[in-house]
Amino acid sequence: MKCLSTEAKISMAKIFNLVNMSELPALSDNVSELLSLLGDDNTTTKQLTKAILKDVSLTSKVLQVVNSAYYSRGTKIGSVCRAISMIGLSTINELATSIALFENFAKAGGDKEKVTKLLTQSYLGGNLAKCLCIRKNLQISQEEAFICGLFHNLGEIIVLIYLPDLYRRIETEIKAGHNKHCAARKVLNDLTFYQIGMQIADFWNLLDKIIYAMHPKPPKPRHAADELVMLMNVAAFSNQLTERVNNGGQVHQVFERYSPTLQVDKREAFRMFKDVLDASSHTSNIINNGIRGMKLHSKLIFIISKTNARYNQLH
Repeated sequence: MKCLSTEAKISMAKIFNLVNMSELPALSDNVSELLSLLGDDNTTTKQLTKAILKDVSLTSKVLQVVNSAYYSRGTKIGSVCRAISMIGLSTINELATSIALFENFAKAGGDKEKVTKLLTQSYLGGNLAKCLCIRKNLQISQEEAFICGLFHNLGEIIVLIYLPDLYRRIETEIKAGHNKHCAARKVLNDLTFYQIGMQIADFWNLLDKIIYAMHPKPPKPRHAADELVMLMNVAAFSNQLTERVNNGGQVHQVFERYSPTLQVDKREAFRMFKDVLDASSHTSNIINNGIRGMKLHSKLIFIISKTNARYNQLH
């Protein structure tokens, strides 16, 4: 357990014991195989189709997505091979990764509303990170941006689902005026959500990039080619903005911190966020229910109106 204080290491060991690492949802062999194939430039559509068909949940999800109103062209698709051609490898990658994270967690119990909310925020954070890479032509992989954005809140998800009493205590501390980082450290004996996520990700043998991108306060890149640090900033910005929009918090602090690095202003970011909301509504029942239940479209409109009013006052 690198980079942890002695007190935090003891606390982490207790949390591992409470959570029972052997019962944590693991990446299924089929999904792991698919992700491996997607990372190989020489992979064929036939190989991908064979891998998808091994997993009933993934097969169902791929066909559901390709036949949704967002992708459908009026002809029902019943073939995974045709589905891959229709929605593309990038979307297949996102589906496989999100299923690996969401499907098991969504069934793990606990407060379903809170779990759905946090999983939805993570999914939107991943998609906003990807969208940001595309729109701003950032020199980092859009697929890596999605995955790093998706897993950014892993530690908080773990605490919410497996340690609900501690999570409620953290929420109480936040309501009392503490920020999330300080509240978690107070309740978890010097541990943060990031550190818990880092240890779980290491247990899962996830890539170092994913682990580093969980950091809530990444350093600023020294140059545009600093790929890892840029990836960390993209994941943090996307998730923090998503959380602020959902909670109705002040967004200007997020832009003060990340705009100089990512060269994105509020109006651009809000347009991207709306596009991500519209696209994500057609991807998963869990996500769609989360978006509707959290009233994210109306919250975004409200924040945009406040931002425009403030802009008009200043000009």
